[in-house]
Amino acid sequence: METRVLGRTGLEISRLGVGLAEIGGLDLAEAKQAAEVLNLALDSGITFFDTAACYGNSEELIGRTIAHRRAEFVLATKAGHVAGGYDGESWTAQTVRDSIDRSLKRLRTDHLDVIQLHSCDVDVLERGEVIEVLQEAKQAGKTRFIGYSGDNERALWAV
Repeated sequence: METRVLGRTGLEISRLGVGLAEIGGLDLAEAKQAAEVLNLALDSGITFFDTAACYGNSEELIGRTIAHRRAEFVLATKAGHVAGGYDGESWTAQTVRDSIDRSLKRLRTDHLDVIQLHSCDVDVLERGEVIEVLQEAKQAGKTRFIGYSGDNERALWAV
């Protein structure tokens, strides 16, 4: 599998990655099916996995099925949405903080490679508190890199 460096991170990843929104639609009882897909991807040389707290059971299925292979892949997730039974308001500092900790637990890992804010509006970015939470997570060793996942004027602002 061809590899590339992910942006300016220095992380070497496979040219093909796996976006895991669809796997999140599986029931937790279907972990065997998720394991087959995820292990096949790893065995085929795919080393970049992208998920999010709002992708249903995606994070939990990754944790249940390939956490034991964590050293073999780069893991990116997204934070900030109210998801997974969390009772709070989207895009607050506390929600982002809780989202990161919940993701670490569900993914059964002590660190993430990339945490991104997921499609929040420009006014949220301008307030800065959610960006500070990502910076705190990086300083605490919960993630190696931080970023933003979104489009249009929101992505332009983030750049």
